[in-house]
Amino acid sequence: MMTNRRDLDVSLLTEITRRMAEISEIQHDLARQQRILSRAATQLRTGKHAESVLAEIREQNPEMLRGYCDLQVTLTPPLRPVPRVVASA
Repeated sequence: MMTNRRDLDVSLLTEITRRMAEISEIQHDLARQQRILSRAATQLRTGKHAESVLAEIREQNPEMLRGYCDLQVTLTPPLRPVPRVVASA
């Protein structure tokens, strides 16, 4: 009976420790993302162009704002060719 209880204690402690480590890693990643986004917002507010800010974000975290970038590409109208004027002879 003692062994089963001890095994349960060890098993539960192992699971709690694993989950705490996972939460810690997620918190670290979220804090990093927050720093990147906070800096980007400041840059935009002080007049830096969006393309440049977005390039910096992609450099620091390529996955961040991927959905936004995909949306922008989808919403951007396709370029139409410029009609040429044919010279009359």
